[in-house]
This record gives sequence, structure tokens and C-alpha cells, in this order.
Amino acid sequence: MHELRLMRMILTLLLLLNSRSVSSQDIVIQNKELLDYLETTKDRISTITHYNFYKNSIINIDNKQVKNKAQFLIKNGKGLFLLIDGTGQVYKISNQGSANLKFTRIDSTIFLGYNSNSIIFSYRDTLYSFGGSGFWRRNGQLRYFSDINNEWNIQKINKEIPTLNTLYYLDLKDKSIVYLQTPFIDPATDKRFNNYIVTKLKLDEKKNLELGKLNKQLSNLFLESPEYIFISVPFLNGTLISFSPQNIFFLNYATNEVYKIAGGNVNEAINGNSTGVKVSNAFAIKDSIYYTKSIDTTYKLYSFPISMNDFVKEPYPLYEPFEDEKKSLYFYIGGLCILLIGGSVFFVKKRKQKTTSTSIEPTTTVFKKEDNGIDFNPLELELITKMIEQSARGNHFSVEDINTSLGLNRKTLEIQKKIRTETINRINHKFKIKYNLSIDLIERIRSEEDRRYYKYMISGENSKLIKN
Repeated sequence: MHELRLMRMILTLLLLLNSRSVSSQDIVIQNKELLDYLETTKDRISTITHYNFYKNSIINIDNKQVKNKAQFLIKNGKGLFLLIDGTGQVYKISNQGSANLKFTRIDSTIFLGYNSNSIIFSYRDTLYSFGGSGFWRRNGQLRYFSDINNEWNIQKINKEIPTLNTLYYLDLKDKSIVYLQTPFIDPATDKRFNNYIVTKLKLDEKKNLELGKLNKQLSNLFLESPEYIFISVPFLNGTLISFSPQNIFFLNYATNEVYKIAGGNVNEAINGNSTGVKVSNAFAIKDSIYYTKSIDTTYKLYSFPISMNDFVKEPYPLYEPFEDEKKSLYFYIGGLCILLIGGSVFFVKKRKQKTTSTSIEPTTTVFKKEDNGIDFNPLELELITKMIEQSARGNHFSVEDINTSLGLNRKTLEIQKKIRTETINRINHKFKIKYNLSIDLIERIRSEEDRRYYKYMISGENSKLIKN
């Protein structure tokens, strides 16, 4: 009985200590325009970016290890949160009267220093920390904050790719985050990563996919202009990035396109006229970008409208797709296989003819002209015929139409794409050789409804050539 009472006393004491510890985490500050807007708005703001070298000290923290670290804001369906860079510390922000805001620490993190400069975002109302550096390594871990345990847990992904918050875009439509791998040397292995690589992490599937090398036009700017600013603009489906007043771009990852600023209010708002003033706490809602200024401790909120009319398309892509390299490799391997098989068949036929000629008297033989390798096979002819008929009516051939014509509807999406691409490339290759032209027979036109997809057609002039 005595032991039971002792256990109850210890448990009560622990609960009291814990409640004091939790209450001691509360920080109350005077309300600011930025925080008031974020706390009251019903919009979810999954990423809020600011100048990389600006600490953004919204609240003062006594801990010497933490007080000088950058602070990030996130707004989702569960509320407004503040996260401390390089730690696992999470504060939930709530109103305490009209003039004050309360920051309550809700995590139970003890260890620091493993995730500096990580990508912080919210997906499906869950806080995430992706990548970062510390403890002698740069990591590519995907971590999420558990509301149940009030601590960070790790999620498994197919491949860990080291990354920092150099450049990223959360694409909620595609359920993915696109980010930039940058050159670095692993201090533990001395392994060198030499390229800027655009990479996509599918958040539901937990799969990393390296899309391609960043165009040299942009990778050179990262080397020349380390003090750049980028802002996620979901309603335009991309990222606004400013290296200098002369080099402001909009990046569309889905269409692999780059647009350059045409002048006007966007340039003036981002770069301003005051030396040392940087855009901070930037986010986009509807048709406008909202931000504060880095030297303004009152966190006054500014905004400016933005649309694609502010930009002009550049003649180069955002990245050089790795798929193109793979297609070339497949083409050469396929050609080599065809040559080997053709050579084997030719050798067997010759040997058979030689054997036959020794056993019978010579006779006059009529040989059928062999396939010269540029004639369309029946399946290709059927696809070309259907596409010519649709193009003559002013219609385009869709991806689904090609899949149906090639009998791919029951195949996986990956196999559909592979066979579809190889067939179109083979037809265009034969057409160019057969008619000594440099143009494609089957033309790709980007869909106006969804710029990620293509439609296909055959022009009237090319149709006449094929018919003849």
C-alpha cells in the first residue's frame, strides 16, 4: 500500500513538472501585420520563403544555440506555425486578445543540428522537413511532424538524394515537390556531385525522380549570384526567382519552360530602390504576391499583382531531360540489335543457299527485293492512316488515340509511354530518310487545356507525300 502511494506521488510530481515545462514554452509578442493576416486568413499557405541569409527573428528565444537561427512560417488547415531552422522546434501561434499573439511550443525535440537549411513545407495539413545538413553530412531525408506524439518521424523514400532549400516548388496538383540538387563534396567519402539537377519527389508514392540537368544559362547565374530570392507562385504553377534586377525569371517545371521578366511592377517590388532591403516572408495568393521587407521589424505586409503577361518566354528549356539521353541510348541499342539479328539471318540464308547450290544444278533464280529498312510496317501504316484521316478533318490525335491504335490500353503507363515514344520516333526517322527531309512526319503540339500533355497531327503536305 505504501509503495502504491509513493508511485502516485511521483506520478503527480512528474505531471506538475511537465505542465510547468509546457507553460514555460509560451512566448507572447505584440501582434504584427504579417502574423495577423496569416492567423486570420482561411487560405492554406504551404510554403513561405524568405532571403536565405536573413534570420527573420519573429520571436526572441533565450537558448544561445537557437536564438540566431532562421525562423519559418507555415499556414495550413490546422493553424499557423513557426519552425526554427536547424532544429525540430515547432511553435503554434494563436491570438491572445486583439493586440497580442501567443507562441506555444508543441514539439518534444531534444537534439539539434541535423537539418540546417532544410525545405520546410506543409502537405495535407502535415508539417514536413526535407533534406538539410549537419553532423558532417548533407541528407535527403523526408521527415514529418506527428500531432499525436508531438515529435518528428521519418518517412521511407525509394532513394535518398542530398538537398538543401536552394530552390524548390510544392506542386499540389501533381502531389509532388520539385527541388534542385546543387554541386557539393561529401566530406565523409569525398564523393563529388558536380551538377545542378532538377528533381521531383512524388509525395504520395515517396519516389524520387531526377528530371534532368538545369540549363547552363541558369546554373551559371546560381554560381555568379549567390544572393538570390525565389517565391513559389502556385496560381501560375511555378517559381519566381530573382538573381538581379536584370535577371528575374519565372520557372514552370511542368512544361519545362523559362520566362524572363518584361519589366514593370514586379522588378520594382522585388528589388526596390533601397540598398540592402530584401523581400522576406513571401507567399502567393490568388493573383498577388505578399511579402515583408528584411529590415522591417514591424513586419508590415506589402503586395503586388503578377501574371504571365509580365514575362516573355525564353528560347531554352528549364532543364535538359535525362529521358532524351535514355531514348538515344535505347535507339542505338535497338539499332545494334537489329543489325546483329539481320546479320545472323543473312548469314544463315547465305549458308543455306550455298548448301542447296551444291546439291542441285544451277537454275535461273528471281530474287525478291529485300526490305531496305525504311518501309513502314503494317502497324505503323495503320497508325499513320488514322492520323492522316483525323488531321484532314481538322482534329488532333490524342495520347489515348495512339494507345488504342497500338493496343496499349491494358499496359502500364510506363510501358505505354515507352512504346508510344519509340513508335513515333521510328516513324519520323524512316520518313526523314525515305523522303530526304529534315522535318517530322508526326508533329507534336502542346495541349492548350493542359500544357503538360501533347496532341499529334500530320500536315497536309506530308499526307500527300505518304499517299503518293
